[in-house]
Amino acid sequence: MTNFFSKADQVKLEKWERKLGRSFEARTLLEKWIFVHAAGVLFAKKPGELIIMKKDMFGLNSPKYQKITKSFCRSWNLEHLLLYENGHSLKIMLYRADAVDHRIAAASKKIMHCVLKYPFGLDCTAFLEEVAIRWNTSGSIPHEIGIALGYPLKDVWGFMGISADSCSGSCGWKIFGDPEPSMKRKHRYEKARELASQYIHAA
Repeated sequence: MTNFFSKADQVKLEKWERKLGRSFEARTLLEKWIFVHAAGVLFAKKPGELIIMKKDMFGLNSPKYQKITKSFCRSWNLEHLLLYENGHSLKIMLYRADAVDHRIAAASKKIMHCVLKYPFGLDCTAFLEEVAIRWNTSGSIPHEIGIALGYPLKDVWGFMGISADSCSGSCGWKIFGDPEPSMKRKHRYEKARELASQYIHAA
């Protein structure tokens, strides 16, 4: 299984495990849970992951959830941003800024600026902050978040009704047009999570 992880990843894994120790405290359990759910970002080139933390899951309050998430991200050189919070859960984006920037650069400028009304000169931080504002204003998740989640742009635009592609299936998100690249990407993300889960259970 360790062959899946690069040497640099293995160094981070060992350092992270030493930090956690073998405690069964809520902090340790939560970081291990985040590790599995963020595996696509850590090991499969997924730009970002939306982590949904239910407040009754580990019996922690909101500031503690955010503090532990920050600690995890520091260990793995990730960024994080609380996008939305209600009485039941926190929705936190864990991401690599350079990867999200790359996705934004690849997105149609016409769609981003003329259709979705995002400002010019958009970068990762400005995009995710605007997603958070729109989510908190409307109470509904902005579907363009799929850009940062690593969904194929054809699927993001198709789901939003912007493109003319027809729905051709589903793989955790709706697929539009040619399903093959979407399925390959989904498989890569799922494989990372599966191996991360196996790693945690074997530790």
